[in-house]
Amino acid sequence: MTQSVGRSSGSRFVIVMLPNLLYFLVLILVLVLMWFFLPIPWLLLPGASLFSLWRFIQLLVGQVLLILGVMFITWGVTSLGRVRAQGGEIGEATRTATFVTGGAYSYCRHPQTLGFIFATPAFALIFDFVPLLLVAIIYTPLQLGLLLYEERELIQRFGDGYREYRKRVRFIIPRRKSK
Repeated sequence: MTQSVGRSSGSRFVIVMLPNLLYFLVLILVLVLMWFFLPIPWLLLPGASLFSLWRFIQLLVGQVLLILGVMFITWGVTSLGRVRAQGGEIGEATRTATFVTGGAYSYCRHPQTLGFIFATPAFALIFDFVPLLLVAIIYTPLQLGLLLYEERELIQRFGDGYREYRKRVRFIIPRRKSK
């Protein structure tokens, strides 16, 4: 069964935006719950004092994860932006359209998602808030599943070119480029 180009790009937009929309809705729900139920002790991790070793480790790990997350998100966005700035059409159903294989996308196929996977638990550790860590635990498998679905669609759209790209570049964990 074939779909028209308009439906395919519309459904692709929904598939790509749905996990991010769900993520922000759950995040808003967590913030509302935090506003009303913050005094309940089970919401907080142990070691609320800034001077405890546990809290220092939380902050350190959280900041490292946040820096990594922002780095991957920014690198992915600038890699896409560079192609767009050079006049390339990314993913449109046109004869000249292509997928991005340079910059961050030459190390892993989904660098921005990797950034979100790092950044979400980073905020939970920095702000010492367990429900946000639960959001990260729920969000990560959902996002990875949707990426697998997106990859199937990219194989259908770009064929052998994307299959070859998949052989060269890892799914989400970056790897040094081989010469």
